[in-house]
Amino acid sequence: MKIIPAGSTETNTSEGLQGTIGALVNDIQLSDINEDQVVALQEALHQHSVLFFRQQSLTPAQHVALAKKFGAIEPMHPFFPFVEQEPQIAKIESRPDSPPGVSYWHTDMTWQANPPKMSILHGKIIPPQGGDTIWCSMQKVFSDLPAELQNRVREFTCVHELAAFAGSKYDEVDETGQSSVAKKSVDYPPVDHPMVIEHPITGLPVLFINEQFTQYVKGMDVTESKHLLSTLFAEARRSEHQVRFQWQSDSVAMWDNFATQHFAVTDYGAADRLLHRVTLQGRRLSPFHPQ
Repeated sequence: MKIIPAGSTETNTSEGLQGTIGALVNDIQLSDINEDQVVALQEALHQHSVLFFRQQSLTPAQHVALAKKFGAIEPMHPFFPFVEQEPQIAKIESRPDSPPGVSYWHTDMTWQANPPKMSILHGKIIPPQGGDTIWCSMQKVFSDLPAELQNRVREFTCVHELAAFAGSKYDEVDETGQSSVAKKSVDYPPVDHPMVIEHPITGLPVLFINEQFTQYVKGMDVTESKHLLSTLFAEARRSEHQVRFQWQSDSVAMWDNFATQHFAVTDYGAADRLLHRVTLQGRRLSPFHPQ
């Protein structure tokens, strides 16, 4: 197994990997990995935040078996379509009759009290052009903030909501005019998360906000909350915190969901695109307190 960090002389545009975080992993078959390789991948994941793999032919059953080597799997997603024989695999799919919706920077499922710790995404059908995904290190974003702003945001708590799916391609309106998101949101009330968490493994501070599910700063004036979040989101969009991955069929991306946001680039029109995602159960997150 060979781990090549993004930005090195060995990962260039020909590899479809551009950025300052993440790493390409070669000489491994994810359908048949041993315990030592699992440990090595976990260590690499926490060092690089995102790992990328090429030429990984995985059946749905193999995808689930791979994920289980890293922990317990999240149950079926409340909205996403799923693979019939493996309902814990969410289908991230666009077709000519169901083109991609509006894309947002997000961290998976932070509308849960215990957000997932990682996700594993497998490319099945890839458009001939476009459809890249970008990841951003929210640990790097925090570390690059001015010290005064770091000290300020450490004191805050943010509210995250499932209701952000309202009006999306996954929302359906019934005969009474009520949306499926509104009905499902009753089962997933808004949750609080520290604005700056202590990463459960690395112990590093991470700015734990995302553009899709973070709604507001708790206890703050609405206008002030919007301004602060907008300022921080703008920092996260800077390319020096990011890596951009060009998908190929049977590529795999594995990321630390506590440490990153990601963004699907929807520049492929109505072309077919299908990826399978398995998400690993996480934990309640604690605020970061400097020693």
